[in-house]
Amino acid sequence: MLPAAAPDSFSSLQAPEKNLRLYRLYNIYRVCLGLALSYVALIPAESSLFSNAGLGSTLLFCLIYTGLPFWDLLITHKQPGLTHVLIVTCLDIILLSVLLIMGEVSDNSLTNLLFIPIALGNALIQGRLGILLAAVATLCLLSIHYRQEFSSEIYDQLDAGLKGFLFFCWALMIQSYNFRLRNTEVQALLNQSQAVDLQQLSQSIIQHMRTGILVLKEPDNVIMMNQAGAEILASSLTQGKLHQISSTLLEVYRRWQFNPALKVESFQAEGHNQNIQPEFTHLHFQSSSYVLIFLEDKASLNQQAQKLKLASLGQLTASIAHEVRNPLGAISHSAQLLAETNALPESDGQLVQIINKHCHRINDIIETVLQISRREYWHPEVIDLNGWLKQFIGEEHFNGFPEPSIIFDSEQENLHTCFDRRHLCQAMTNLCINGLRYSQQNTGSATLRISSGSTESGHPCLEITDQGPGIPEDQRNEIFNPFYTTEIQGTGLGLFLSKELCEINGANLELLEPQNEQGCTFRISFALPDRNSAGI
Repeated sequence: MLPAAAPDSFSSLQAPEKNLRLYRLYNIYRVCLGLALSYVALIPAESSLFSNAGLGSTLLFCLIYTGLPFWDLLITHKQPGLTHVLIVTCLDIILLSVLLIMGEVSDNSLTNLLFIPIALGNALIQGRLGILLAAVATLCLLSIHYRQEFSSEIYDQLDAGLKGFLFFCWALMIQSYNFRLRNTEVQALLNQSQAVDLQQLSQSIIQHMRTGILVLKEPDNVIMMNQAGAEILASSLTQGKLHQISSTLLEVYRRWQFNPALKVESFQAEGHNQNIQPEFTHLHFQSSSYVLIFLEDKASLNQQAQKLKLASLGQLTASIAHEVRNPLGAISHSAQLLAETNALPESDGQLVQIINKHCHRINDIIETVLQISRREYWHPEVIDLNGWLKQFIGEEHFNGFPEPSIIFDSEQENLHTCFDRRHLCQAMTNLCINGLRYSQQNTGSATLRISSGSTESGHPCLEITDQGPGIPEDQRNEIFNPFYTTEIQGTGLGLFLSKELCEINGANLELLEPQNEQGCTFRISFALPDRNSAGI
C-alpha cells in the first residue's frame, strides 16, 4: 500500500533544485502547448480542433491555458509546495478535459496529453496524492463520454475505460521508478558520506603516525605530508615542490629514480644533524602516478635495535648467571678456607685476598648486568666526586697495567652528585681500562687524564681523556651498542654497560668531539644532588 502524503509537506518532495527545474520545464511545455493551440485556433483549415466552441471561447481558453503557466514561471523561484503542485496538475487535467469537450469526440488522440500532468505530479508527489491525479483524469474522461453517451459508440466507451486504466498504470510506474531513483540517490549520498568519513579517518591516522609520510605526484610535486614528516624534515611547508621542502631528499629521490634496485642511503635534513632513512614506493593509477615516501628517524630505528639487543642480553645473562656463579662460589669458598690455614705464608695471603676481591668483583658484574637487563632499583648516595676519584685512582688495580700513569685535574671544589657507588666504580673502571689500553697501543705508555668540573648547565661532570689513536667518524655512533667491539678478544659490553649504568643513575655518558687528531674524551654528566639530603 502506498503511504499517504501529508499536505504541504516538503519531506515528500525530492531535491529542491531538481524539482524546481522539472517544474519549470513543465510550465514551459504548457506555455508552448498553449501557443500552439492559439495558432491552430486562428487557422480556419484546422478549426475542427475546436469544432464545438466558438472563436471567442476558443481564444479565451487559449489565453487562460497559456497565461497560467507563464504567470507561474514568473512568480516561482523556489521549490513549489506539495499543495501548489497538486492544484496546478489538477487544473491542467481539467483544462485538457475542457479541450476534449471543445473538439470532436472522434479525435481521441488528444487524451494522450493527460499523461503529461499525471507524470509530472507523480514525479513530484509521493503516495496516494499522486494516484489521485490518475483518478481525476479518469473521472474527467469518463464524464466526457457519459455526457455524449447517446452519440458515442461502444468502442469509444471501452477506449475511455482503457485509457483510465492506463492512467493508473502510468502513475504507479512513475512512482515506482521515482522510488527506485530516490533510493539510489540516498545510497549514493550514504556511500559518499562513508567515503568522506573513511578519507578523514585515514588522514587522521596518517597525521598521527610517528613515521613521516609524503605523497609525491610525479615528477616532484608534494601533495600531502603528515606532521611527523614535517617535523623530521624541519619544514613548515606540507605541499609544493620537493626542492622547496628538502633539497637533500630530492637528491636521494633522483638517485632512487635512476636505479630503484639500489639500497637507499640515509641523509641529514637541512638545519640539524638528524639521520633520516627514506623508503620509496610507486603507486600507479589509471590517470596519475604517485610515489609514497616513508621517512624514519634513524635514531628511533637504532633504539628499537637497542631494545632487541637488551632483550638478548637479558636472556644471555639469565642463562649464564647460574653457570658462572657455581664455579665462582667454589673458588671463593676455597679461597676463604685457604685464608683460614695457619701455616699460610704472608705472600700467599695477599694472593688469597686478591682472589677474594676479584671473586666479589665478578659477582658484582653479574649482578650489575642482571640489574640492567631487569632495570632493578639502585641504591644511590651522595658522593664527593673529587674525594671519590682520588680514592679510586689510588686503590684501584687495573688488570694488565702494573704502573699506569693517571693524571687527575679538578677545576672545581665541592662537586657532589647522587650515584650508586658500585655503578660508578664499574663505569669508571671500564672507561679507564679502555683508555689505558688504547694509550699504550698508540704511545707505548698507559697514560690517562681525568678531569672534574661542571657543564655549561651547571651539572657536575667527569672527563676521561686518553692518548689513543681516536675513534673513526663512522664508528662514533656504534661504540655504545652492545656486543660492538673492534678488539678480537673484546666482548663489546664495556661501554654499553657503562652508559646503561649512567642512565640508571640519571647521568649521561657521551663521546665528545675530538679536539686533536689523536685521543678521545668521554664525559659523564651527572644529575644534581638533593642538597637537603646531602647536607651541603
